[in-house]
This record gives sequence, structure tokens and C-alpha cells, in this order.
Amino acid sequence: MFLLRSRRLVRAGCLTALSSALALASLPPGDVRVNQDTTTQDQVETSAVSSPIDPLNVVGAWIDVVTKFPFTGDIGYGWTRDGGVTWQSGRIGGGKANVCCDPSVAVDSHGNFYLGLIGSFPSPNGAKGIVVLKSTDHGATFANPTSVSVSGDKPFITVDPRSDAVYAVWSDFVKNFTPFTIMFSKSVNAGASFSKPMAIGSSASPGTGAIPLVGPQGEIYVEWANSDMIFFDRSLDGGATWLDTDIQAASVVFPVFSNGDFNFLDLPSSAVDLSNGPHRGRLYVVWPDNRFGSPDILLSYSDDRGDTWSSPVRVNNDAPGNHADQAAPWVLVDRAGGVQVVFLDTRDDPSGRLFGVYLATSTDGGVSFGPNVRVSDGIHPSSSYSMGDYIGATAANDRLLPFWPDGRNGDLDIFTHSVNLTDFDEDGVLNDGDLDGQYDDHPCTGGGFMQCDDNCPGTSNPKQQDRDADGVGDACDNCPAVSNSGQSDLDRDGIGDACDPAPMTP
Repeated sequence: MFLLRSRRLVRAGCLTALSSALALASLPPGDVRVNQDTTTQDQVETSAVSSPIDPLNVVGAWIDVVTKFPFTGDIGYGWTRDGGVTWQSGRIGGGKANVCCDPSVAVDSHGNFYLGLIGSFPSPNGAKGIVVLKSTDHGATFANPTSVSVSGDKPFITVDPRSDAVYAVWSDFVKNFTPFTIMFSKSVNAGASFSKPMAIGSSASPGTGAIPLVGPQGEIYVEWANSDMIFFDRSLDGGATWLDTDIQAASVVFPVFSNGDFNFLDLPSSAVDLSNGPHRGRLYVVWPDNRFGSPDILLSYSDDRGDTWSSPVRVNNDAPGNHADQAAPWVLVDRAGGVQVVFLDTRDDPSGRLFGVYLATSTDGGVSFGPNVRVSDGIHPSSSYSMGDYIGATAANDRLLPFWPDGRNGDLDIFTHSVNLTDFDEDGVLNDGDLDGQYDDHPCTGGGFMQCDDNCPGTSNPKQQDRDADGVGDACDNCPAVSNSGQSDLDRDGIGDACDPAPMTP
């Protein structure tokens, strides 16, 4: 549910390959609406996952807001069998159950999907509190609600890809527990029942927004946050035991957003590298942070199962302190080991009211990030009520699908946009055109486009023209006649500071 400020403390073989290629080749170039309802209700808080046996089968979920004061809602969900070209959607609730909040989706090795939420279901089932439902038909329907805990907030689920155990974590704040204690439960029978809830966080590390991860050897990792700290815990024995003392993974300078609709979009996100690349097993955490003068997205990583964490790296590449809001980060690691971070960003609107969905990619394990790419096909309004607490994304078949709400149609709807992770703008010039494993380190210059990296990886420019030879192609250079590789634009008017006749600080 929405967080109050006081609570901050395969299919296998040739047929699959052929169908994948045909579907992905027909993907639309722009944003695709996922929810199919014709109401004027808002949809917020997205989660998404792809099937490991059929990468064209993707399922997303969200809150389908019914009333605003007091807040109630249904849970909406959508599924696709063609990689995101077309979607169908449904609802859980609709007067048949009292559900409202915090959806998350996960998938097992057989392609069964799981949906976690907060709600109450009628007899004879009677599941209530934190509940998990299961789909055995590719996400078309969810059934058999099972109680995980009778109370709690901000649940999130995942599945161990090796054992198919379902893990759930959440914040518990009832009187029988330490306030905002992080809780854990698991199912070893495909979601039919869950173990007795156990506290994994201590009273010294209260918080919310917990996310569970599964490492290469079945390690269970959990991160969460309060207003000024990100905490971390782990289990190496399937959740039976946890660290005696939670680890402080990062300190946070709490973000102060210019756009008040972003006020609750300050939770961290985390991921683990399950690829066969050089950083297999590396843990990542991202969060919004105000230490550089306005809300930015920062990232830290750990190579020792969370014992120690790297110094934070700034993910967004706009001018520091320009008063643009970056919020709601979601991080994942693709099958090649690329670190993909999506987030909401107001850098393209000097008024700070309209936002785009941006992608930042690291091909060196989170040490550095290349040019940010706007994924959404424009900038769009948010909501005068609430954008929820988080967005989501999933990756499959070398494509990324972020899921987010925006108000372009007058109320908040759920959109996605399929992104080619090897050629963001699909202009035929690869992001990493020289194939050295790092994109944007050798950008195309002088109009050449062979064996060099796309110099405008988010804007189609097959000729790769770059008049000022600063490594930023004319198609996206905010000062195309003046060398300014950093592209600084403090007043966010679209004209780089290097050639702005009247640069103004925000």
C-alpha cells in the first residue's frame, strides 16, 4: 500500500526460436498500453517477469485504483504471448475479493506465474493478509489464493530457479513484532502453503520495501530501506538462518523531489548477476539520492555476498544539481551480464511536471554507465493523486520491457516499450559496434559507422554524423557545432551550456 512518510524507517527447439524472431521483428516502435480497461481509474505500482521457457510470455501486475479517499483498489494484471506486441488484461477483486495493494509477480522453471498481493478472499478459501496466487495458463488467470501472513505491508516475492521454492518478504508492523521488522516465509510445494513467518531484520534495522533475490548457488538475499539507510541480509541455507546483524549496504541522502507526485517513489531496488559473465554473483542496489543537489539514481555493488559494498556511482548522466527529478529506479541484470537501470526522469521538462522513462546501461559491472536513453516515446504527465511506490521491468531474448504508469490519457495507465538491448534505437549501428564488451568507449566519428559504437544510442542515426567530433552524434547533440561531450544543460532547455546564449542555473 502507499507508504506514509512516518513509515520510512521453454519451449525448446527451432519452433520457439522461429516464433521469437518473427514476433520480435514485428514489435511496434513506440509505447504500448498494457491495461485494457475503459474506466477512468488510475493504475500504479507495476511488477513484471518473463517466462524462462518462453521469453515471449511476459506477465505484469499493478494496482487498479477504485477509490482514492479512503484508498481501495483491485489488482490488475496483463499477459502477452508475443513478447509485448499485444496484451490481454484482467482483474483480481471486482467485488469478489477485497484486494488492494503491493502486487509483485514471479515465475518458476516450468513457466507457472505467481502473484503476491495484500487482500482478503471470501470463504471457502478465506485467504487474507499477504496472499499468493498461482497461474498455470501463462498468466491468463490466477487462482488458489494462499495466505502467507495475516498482516504486513509491502510484500514482494521471487522464485528460486533451481528448486522452484517461492520466497516472500514483507514489513510487519503489528504489536506482536518489532515495528517495521522485515519478515520471511517460503513455499516448497509450488505455492500451496507457506512456512511460518520469521523475522529476519532486527530492531536495529527497521524499514520497508524489502526485495528478495536468489544467487547462483541458491543464496537468498534481501535488501530494504528506511529514510537514510539501505540494509541487507542473507541466508545460505534456504531461509533457515540469517545473519545475526544486518549489514548497512549504503547510506542515503533522502531525495527531495520538485515534482510532488514522485514523493513516494524513493524505494531502492536490487538485482544479482546470474549470467555466465565475469561478474556472475555480483549484487547490485540502486536508490534515489539527493547528495549532488537534486534527486539522482545511485548504484553500489558487492562481490562478497553483501559483506562489503562499493562506493556509490551516479547512474543518470544529466548535469548534477540541475533540479531534475530521477525517481523509482528498477535494476536488473540481463543474460549477457549487462546492468540495466530504468527510472522516471523529468530532465526533458524545465517545469519538472512531465517525465520520461529512461534507461541507463553498464557493461562493466556497474563501474560506469553509458549515455542514458529515453525509452518512452515522449514525456508525459504524472498524477495529482499518487504514482504509487515503484515501477518494474523484465528482460528476455535480449530485449528489455520496463513497465510504468503515466497520465497521457487523462488518468494513469500502464505502458511498456520493448527495447533492443544490443541496438537501442534499432538503426543498424550496434551500441557496442566494435564488440569490445564496452559500449560508448569508441563512438563513431567522421561519419563512419563500421566497427565503432553508436554515438547516439537512443536516437536513430545510421550515418553517425558528428560535426564537432566530440563523440556525441548530431542527432542527439545539444550543441552539434560546439564540442561538449558531457552535454551539460543546467537549465534543461535543450541547449547545451557550451552554446547556450543565456545559460541559466535552475
